[in-house]
Amino acid sequence: MINETKCHLCGSSSYRVKYGSSKTIKDFTQAGYKITDHSTDGPIRIISCLRCGLSFLNPKLDNQTILDNYASMTDEKYIEEEEGRRKSARSVLNYLKKFKNPGRLLDVGCASGFLLDEAKKLGWEVYGVELSQWAAKYAHGKLQLNNVIQGTLKEANFQNNFFDAVLMIDVIEHLSNPKAMLYRIRQLLKPSGVLCCSTPDIDSTVSKILKAKWWGIKQSHLYYFNKSTLSKLLVSTGFFPMKIRSHARTFSLGYWFSNLSSYTSFLKFINPFLKKNPKLKSRLLSLSLGDQIEIFARKSRQIKYLPELEMTEPQAIKGEKKKIVAVLPAYNAEETLKITVGDIPRDTIDDIILVDDASKDNTVAMARQLGLHVFRHNKNKGYGGNQKTCYRKALEMGADIIIMVHPDYQYDPKAIPRLIEPLIKGKADAVFGSRMMKGSALEGGMPMWKHSANILLTALENVTLGIYLTEYHTGLRAYSKKYLENINFEANSNNFVFDTEIIVQGALKFMRLEEVPIKTRYFDEASSIQLWPCIVYGLGILKTLLKVIIHRTIFRFKQFE
Repeated sequence: MINETKCHLCGSSSYRVKYGSSKTIKDFTQAGYKITDHSTDGPIRIISCLRCGLSFLNPKLDNQTILDNYASMTDEKYIEEEEGRRKSARSVLNYLKKFKNPGRLLDVGCASGFLLDEAKKLGWEVYGVELSQWAAKYAHGKLQLNNVIQGTLKEANFQNNFFDAVLMIDVIEHLSNPKAMLYRIRQLLKPSGVLCCSTPDIDSTVSKILKAKWWGIKQSHLYYFNKSTLSKLLVSTGFFPMKIRSHARTFSLGYWFSNLSSYTSFLKFINPFLKKNPKLKSRLLSLSLGDQIEIFARKSRQIKYLPELEMTEPQAIKGEKKKIVAVLPAYNAEETLKITVGDIPRDTIDDIILVDDASKDNTVAMARQLGLHVFRHNKNKGYGGNQKTCYRKALEMGADIIIMVHPDYQYDPKAIPRLIEPLIKGKADAVFGSRMMKGSALEGGMPMWKHSANILLTALENVTLGIYLTEYHTGLRAYSKKYLENINFEANSNNFVFDTEIIVQGALKFMRLEEVPIKTRYFDEASSIQLWPCIVYGLGILKTLLKVIIHRTIFRFKQFE
């Protein structure tokens, strides 16, 4: 037995007794641990830190005894609720999609593997760690999940910077050292990786009503969190919480009433009725009682963690050949097309696509003379509509990296090698050539009023999205195949505001955005948006930012999903 009163979160030794009992702790080795154990026999003592509010079991069994009991755990009742557990898993995975696209996923404490099996169906490359020999065997034999390792996370020996997402569902409360586990998980996550952590909320209304008899209190739970203490723990170990929500559970009606009947005699009369009606008994019920915290977090961007964030991700294999396609959205670009194409470094680019938006000059003829892949709109679809065709055609050609270049020679195509370098190295999903970095916009002849409007709109966009870019309005930008395939660019405007909308979509998907400084040129033949269209463009940006605020708080727009 270990009688430890020092707070794991803040280090304070000042505490109060939250729940006490005259009972002795069940011998874990005799009673045996089961996931589905919802008995109301509370632990002997739970104390709460007076400084930070973290609650924890005191005294507790030694770590090796706990590990041995988890390893020997069997729980057939857990398997009986497979359908409901799979539905709960899909709920978590569907919400995870808001922050991360399918890649490598690790489930710490994966039990029999239902969540991993659902994730595999959604396109994830799945890995699991599970202490229970019985549960790991089920995952291997029944579900053919060969990447489930029976043992501890340390014993699994995964390489650093390997996973796109790590899940800990009802795990952190069981750990003797939650901080050490979170430090290790941060090492395993890629720079853009996401952690999902779920645990009972001891400050929930249900917990306060039931007190020590609340089902979230178990002999096997060493720590008890609320939203504040769990957030503080994540921050202290190098994470930034992005979203906190209540987690719903899905079980059969029979399971719900069987476990809840110990709290009220009224429900005991329902159990015999359900036994006589097996179809009703097996019907699923999803219910959020507000007593389960679910937090999605990314790696912190504090200075001390920057070296980790700048690490190249393993999938960006050095020397791997990527197909690079430049796309030119053109309208009446005959005079500047040849000189623009001439400056595109052909040793870097595999193909060049030009989409003509019903030009009135000889843009199409010039493009064909230059040997470009030419597609033509019979009717003018607008600047955004042109880009949609550009990206669609490039993806159809198998492009891994797509570079958008304005064919009016205002942007310097010679910067393309620097533009695509972060994409090739796997450090970014999109890279923008910025006229505003190093003061090159004014040097290149940008009118002062446009420069000032650019700065103002960019500031508003950064504040709304919570990111930092020096420019959102550049006509030289590069996207990865991943970026374009995982946003709904077809839902964007056909007008100039398309440039902002496509960045907003990536930011809301937590794509990695980079910038490189570029030179710009303003001259008589270059196309340029005039005052009134510029005002309309600015209003379109403000409308987009308002939609972002609404999307995050009130109503979700399909455009940003």
